[in-house]
Amino acid sequence: MIRLLTQKDKEAILAYLGRNEIETSFLYGNVIEFGVDNNPEIRRCADYYGYFSGEELKGILPFYNLGSCIPHYEEEGALPLFAEIMKKRSFDIILGMKKVVEPLYFQIKDHKEIESCDESSYYINKDFKPYQLDEAAFINIDQNFGEAIVDFVVEARLKGFNHRITREEVKKILLQKSPEEGYILLEVNDQFVAQACIQTYTKQFSQIGSVYTLQEERGKGYCKAIVSELCNSIISKGKIPTLSVKKSNVPAVRAYGALGFKHYDDYLIVKIKVNK
Repeated sequence: MIRLLTQKDKEAILAYLGRNEIETSFLYGNVIEFGVDNNPEIRRCADYYGYFSGEELKGILPFYNLGSCIPHYEEEGALPLFAEIMKKRSFDIILGMKKVVEPLYFQIKDHKEIESCDESSYYINKDFKPYQLDEAAFINIDQNFGEAIVDFVVEARLKGFNHRITREEVKKILLQKSPEEGYILLEVNDQFVAQACIQTYTKQFSQIGSVYTLQEERGKGYCKAIVSELCNSIISKGKIPTLSVKKSNVPAVRAYGALGFKHYDDYLIVKIKVNK
């Protein structure tokens, strides 16, 4: 059986996420911060569909207002039911562990216009090796961020991730981040040169993302320095840093390896062309 989940299902959802913690970090962070019932005004709220085997929740299919779909399931019986819903729903991107996403991708690819399918690695860091740059200054973005910070984040989204986003959308993203989800910039000689953030979290893990360095400033260790800074913050809270990286991004793979990150599992990010 599959049905739309509500706030009344939160206990069952958290039990499910607890069984699959490292693979469901986005779901955990968003449910904890914004609840189960959808609020269209909040980008990280979603329609959450639940797959049940008997009375037990065995899979979750979320469609977030920001356009992402991040499914997870424990039983293959969820596959055809999830696929049928996904064929009918509009979303920009599907992502997650390859073993979860790939079977769904094969079932929906003839019903969606696929823009790209990127093979990534999901990394975990249990052997952190810090890295520092003397000239680096880190700016923690709080609720009182200025326009220059918004400008940099807009540019980073476009040039780093080919994601065109408005200034107002950036402001919403920054304002809706929780204290667990730090967002920092690296400043050198009074210029912002890199960014990174904690995208989401669970009880044991914090996931780093949105790592970007200005094209003209690459090769100077800024990526490694800013990710190291976030790792320090995560570990100080008794948690373990994680992140995903495209396998083709060799400089980033090397930088993360030097910090102690190791491959946990294959990760898949599929972008869908949506006619808007």
